[in-house]
Amino acid sequence: MWRADGQGEPVVLRGHAGQMSSAAFSPDGQRVVTTSEDKTVRVWRADGQGEPVVLRGHAEEVLSAVFNPDGRRVVTASVDGTARLWTLSIDKVRQLLRKANKDCLSVDDRMTYIGETESEAREHYEACERSYGRVPLSAATDP
Repeated sequence: MWRADGQGEPVVLRGHAGQMSSAAFSPDGQRVVTTSEDKTVRVWRADGQGEPVVLRGHAEEVLSAVFNPDGRRVVTASVDGTARLWTLSIDKVRQLLRKANKDCLSVDDRMTYIGETESEAREHYEACERSYGRVPLSAATDP
């Protein structure tokens, strides 16, 4: 990505296993969402720092993605004929589940907390996601 004013070096986003099909900035310009033929969606910091959040769940190439106006959700469309709505705050919880010694995690926007082992937390989180018709954690995580 190049800055509009032409200053500095371009930011290179590497990580997709296949060709990227789209990229879009968040409303605040702080994040970029990319889609790819590798069936994944990645949410990056616009400065290129850190690791992207990887969203999995489409069965075929993901063609496009766009942030909603507040930047907390991303809508994706795929060759598989589906559109998915991803709540990014939920995905942050997914990242927290991977870290050890977390006593309390918020599993939804209503700030419902759980204080359990990782496997128990994952089980409750997935049940919560299914109850809202969203993709369970196990379908959206890295191997």
